[in-house]
Amino acid sequence: MKTALIALATAATVTGTLASAAVADLDSDGDGVVSFTEMLAVYPTLTEEGFSAVDTNGDGVVDAEEFTAATEGGLIPEA
Repeated sequence: MKTALIALATAATVTGTLASAAVADLDSDGDGVVSFTEMLAVYPTLTEEGFSAVDTNGDGVVDAEEFTAATEGGLIPEA
């Protein structure tokens, strides 16, 4: 059981790190989040409706947690 918990914690950390790295790659202005314009640079067919589906909290930007959820949910391909 302890080994499973350690493995799960490690996987969560790796996933979070990968998501943060992906957001950093997309984040051209360095503010720590990804705007619609920044997403268009990598995903040119992304619509505002598609971006809104990724931006689950509706703040107008995508953070690492939202990016991970969108990638895992198939809303956007892995960058």
